[in-house]
Amino acid sequence: MGGTPFTVGMPVLNEEAILVPNTARLLHYLDSLGREYEVIIGSNGSTDSTTTLGVDLSRRFPHVMFFHLPEKGVGLAFKEFVRRARYPFMVSVDMDLSVDLGFVATAVELLETHDIVVGSKQMGNQKRSLFRRFGSDSFLFTTRLLLGLKYDDYSLAAKAFRVDVLRRFIDRVNKGSSYVLEICYVTKRAGGRITQVPVTCEDWRHSRFNLWHEAVYKYSHLVRLWLREIASRQRQR
Repeated sequence: MGGTPFTVGMPVLNEEAILVPNTARLLHYLDSLGREYEVIIGSNGSTDSTTTLGVDLSRRFPHVMFFHLPEKGVGLAFKEFVRRARYPFMVSVDMDLSVDLGFVATAVELLETHDIVVGSKQMGNQKRSLFRRFGSDSFLFTTRLLLGLKYDDYSLAAKAFRVDVLRRFIDRVNKGSSYVLEICYVTKRAGGRITQVPVTCEDWRHSRFNLWHEAVYKYSHLVRLWLREIASRQRQR
C-alpha cells in the first residue's frame, strides 16, 4: 500500500441503528484508497446497544477498534482518538456519513503538506435545515469578527489533522464540541499550515446535541478565546 497511513476517528452516541451498515460502507470505501488505515469508533455516553455492536465490529474487522466512555462529551472521545492513534494523520468522520467520503482521500493527500484540513460545507454543497444553516453562519461571522479566523466550518465531521499537531495542543481540548475551533486557533497562532476544501453534506437528522445548549457553550468558548487574544496582544505591546 502506498502513501502515509492514517486513522479515522468516529465519535458515536446511541447509534445502534446505523453503526453496523455505515461502518461497513466506510470500510469498503477506505479499502479502495490503497493506504494502510485504522478506524477508531468511540462511544461517549451511549446507553443503547452501541457498545455491544461496536465491540463485535472490532472483533470482526481487523481495521476497527472500539472504546466506550461512560461520560458524555465528544471532546473526551476526541482526546481518546488522539491518544490511541497509531498513524501520523487523523480524519474525523461522523457515523451518519452525512459528508461525502471523498473528503478522506483529499484530506490525506493535503496532510502531506498541511497541518489541518477543514472540510467546508459553505464552500461546497449543503442540504440542511435553514435553522441549522443560520446558526452556523452566525457563528462563523462572529468568529471572523472576534478572532480574524477565516475558515468556514468548525463542525466535527470532515476535519483532518496531523497527529503530532493534535498531541502538541491536546491540553486545550475540553469535554465539549469546540475543539475544532480551539485547535485551528492555536495552530494558526503557532504558524501552522491550515487549508480548507469544499465538501458536500446532506444532513436532515435530528441533532445529537441540544442546539440551544450548544450555542451557549460555543459562544462562551469563543468569547474566552477572544479575551485570550486581547490579553496576548496587550502583552506583546
